[in-house]
Formats: sequence, structure tokens, C-alpha cells
Amino acid sequence: MRIAIFSDVHGNLTALEAVLEHIKRQGPDLILFAGDLCVFGARPGACVQRLREEGIASVFGNTDSWISNRPLLSDNIVTEKRSRSHNIDTAVGWTLAQMDEMDLAWLRTLPFHRRVSPTPHPKDDLLIVHANPQDVDQPIHPPVPLQEELYGEVKQPDEDLRPLLRDVIAGVIAFGHVHIPNIRRSRDLTLANISSVNLPLDGDNRAKYGLLTWDHGWTVEHKRVDYDVDQEVDHLKRLKPPNWQKLGRHLQHASPR
Repeated sequence: MRIAIFSDVHGNLTALEAVLEHIKRQGPDLILFAGDLCVFGARPGACVQRLREEGIASVFGNTDSWISNRPLLSDNIVTEKRSRSHNIDTAVGWTLAQMDEMDLAWLRTLPFHRRVSPTPHPKDDLLIVHANPQDVDQPIHPPVPLQEELYGEVKQPDEDLRPLLRDVIAGVIAFGHVHIPNIRRSRDLTLANISSVNLPLDGDNRAKYGLLTWDHGWTVEHKRVDYDVDQEVDHLKRLKPPNWQKLGRHLQHASPR
């Protein structure tokens, strides 16, 4: 069994098309999307329509929840509102104007998680979420040595993972949200960040996805896909979503700065 999982498209249709073409050449048994489809890109509606056409099983991410009017996942309303504040209202408003009611209705149907069971034993399952098994906001950062390398500090020691992984029974958790491909382990769990199709944070401006294979155990491959970044930058210039100049620089340099 081979499962292709991609995440964090953020309205980049050029990268999405390249990833879907690459995935189909691998001949997987199933294709899954791990959330954050629309906000912060030039062609959000077209990205939704592409996944709808393909019938790709998906989960929702934090930015999807901003535009689909989902109920708050947390009881802490102040924290939730703060997380939606910084430059978000403008981006969400622009994104909503690019989408029709069918797009929004489809987003509202997406579940929080999906599960693939290669055996009758739940401990072998592949669990697909956007950020972590508890909510769509709190990140699972890379392994501690990679945190030190990337951030110059440890943002999330191993013991801080416990609340995010409580009560989870699975072999692998696959997710995106943090746009850095990596594999981390906690207890008997493999935490596979399959990275992002758009807006990378690892210094590599290629689109990325994960290919997971079951053969008496899961193996995880990170796939990197070249696409025409300049073409997508041209779309940003033409359509001018909020902060389009910054988004263009991010695409070209794989850095948000």
C-alpha cells in the first residue's frame, strides 16, 4: 500500500498542478490532502476546484477554518481571536471574494482527521491531520537537533509533545502546518511532517509532499518537485492578493523575509 499525502497549498495552483502530476506518476493507491488549501495565494478558488475534480480525500487546516466559518476548536476565545488577527482579516476577505458558494460548501464538509488502516490493528494505522491530533493550530516542530539548527533554540522539547499526542493510537501521524520536511519520533509513534506544496521554510523552493508505504511497517519518503516559480509569481503580480510582493519573495527564496 502506497499513500501520497500533500499539504499547505495556500492558493498556489502552479505548484499544486506540478505535485499532482508527480504524484500520479508514482501510482499510489490513495492520495490525501492535509489542509490549508486557499489563503495566502493568488488562485484559491481554482485550487479548491482542482481537488474537487480529482475527488481527493482531504482534512481541513487552520486557514481553511478561517474562511469556512467553523466553530472554535478551543474554549479560549481570546487566544483563538488573537491567532486570527495579524494580517488575516484582509487575506481572508480577499480569498472569500475569489470563491463561490460551492467552494465554501466543499470546505465545510472536510473532517478534522482521516485514518488509513493497513491491518486490523489500530497501532498500525496512518493518522492524517493538519497540525497535530488535538487541533489545527499548535505545531509539531522538527526533532530537537534540527530545531537548534534552524531556530538557534529548542522551541519544543520532547516532553512538550505529550499533550498533543495523548490518547493517540497509530503507527504514523502525517501532517503539515510547519513547512519543513522532517521525521520525529515519540514513544512508538512516527511523526511525519510531509511539508508544504507552497511557502516553504526550509530554504528549498521546490514543492514537497510525502509518499508513505506500508510493507509490514510504514516507510516515509519526502518528495521534492520542481515547478515554474516565476509563473506563479507572475500570477501574484497580476491578481495582487494581500501582501503579494512578500509572497513572491518567499516563493523565490524559500524564506518569509
